[in-house]
Amino acid sequence: MKITDVKCILLSAPYATAGDDERELHLKTGLRSASLIKVETDADLYGLGEVYSGVYAPEAVAALTAQLADAVVGCDPSEILPLWDRMRLASYYWGRMGLSQSVIGGIEMALWDLRGKQLGLPVHELLGGKAHEAIAAYASGGNNKPADELRAEMQGYVKAGFSAVKIRINNLPNIEAIVQKVALCREALGSEIGLAVDAAQGLAKNPWTVKQAIETAIAIDPYHILWLEEPAEVTHYAGFAEIRRNVSMPVAGGETVTSIVEAESYLQADSLDIFQPDASIMGGIHLLRRVAEMCQRRQIPIAVHAWSSGVGIMGNYHAAFASPNCIILELPTVLNPLREELILEPLSLVDGKVRAPSKPGLGVSLPEDLEEKFAYRPGSYYQILGAYNERG
Repeated sequence: MKITDVKCILLSAPYATAGDDERELHLKTGLRSASLIKVETDADLYGLGEVYSGVYAPEAVAALTAQLADAVVGCDPSEILPLWDRMRLASYYWGRMGLSQSVIGGIEMALWDLRGKQLGLPVHELLGGKAHEAIAAYASGGNNKPADELRAEMQGYVKAGFSAVKIRINNLPNIEAIVQKVALCREALGSEIGLAVDAAQGLAKNPWTVKQAIETAIAIDPYHILWLEEPAEVTHYAGFAEIRRNVSMPVAGGETVTSIVEAESYLQADSLDIFQPDASIMGGIHLLRRVAEMCQRRQIPIAVHAWSSGVGIMGNYHAAFASPNCIILELPTVLNPLREELILEPLSLVDGKVRAPSKPGLGVSLPEDLEEKFAYRPGSYYQILGAYNERG
């Protein structure tokens, strides 16, 4: 079997709901883009991957996919790691970190999906076998919205059977507003549901200082926080470490990592209690597994980040199920039809957990009408500057 083509499929789909700050600040069209990777072969089999960075720069992802395709077309798709290395060398002078690595990871993810379909095995079996029968999942939502809507959202997660929830506290004006939001969510969830808090300071125009992060953590500590996520600018590794030394709650981060070098920087600085890698950002499924193993040697658990369509979510989940130190999965709850449209085996909670996927490959497919149904709209990329313009 040989690779005949590598394509980037750009899509645009409705995302979030009216009144949700994800939509107000970042999605002027009400749509969000997605960048899928399709690896085609001469054996009438294809594999799917995803580049999460395509949410932000879809047309750049398409251009890089076309260039990197030259390194793998005509090759045996079962040689996944040698092909990953060919792409790494092809981008050596212009992309050892950042977007190029995310695109390489999307292609690599598609190769794993293809190999699993070829062998009739789920990808986690190709990674050494599943380390879990089921993993707890947390509802990832909690954007800024009116109090009554936020309370109803939290109560909905309790009814749905989630054992944990993550909320966002960025784009709030001060500590008092943060405490008010956290207190409301804790009251709505009750004492038995885990509550994680994402500060998202990597997206902040003026990220918190270490002092501000510590003060915020102390202020919300009475509400029994599962972890405080991204409380500093994402490359301020020493800042993460200082915050970690001075707060009682676990500190989490790492979703923006695009290389082993960045992962090592967090670990060498003792920056994190919980690492949150994402295969659709960092360069592929095998790199996520490498980072998980690095963390395991340091007794650091991982909690995979997953904020893409169904393809990227399943790529991360398969790596998670092969990682003994994965303690929880992110399950996005913001409206996004590109989750359900692409996953063959619907995700469902049983006792607050997601069971290990059983379909061959990643358990995803490309419906024939997908590109027509969710035709790409230029300008539908996620606009971080929207938050700058609105919040100053």
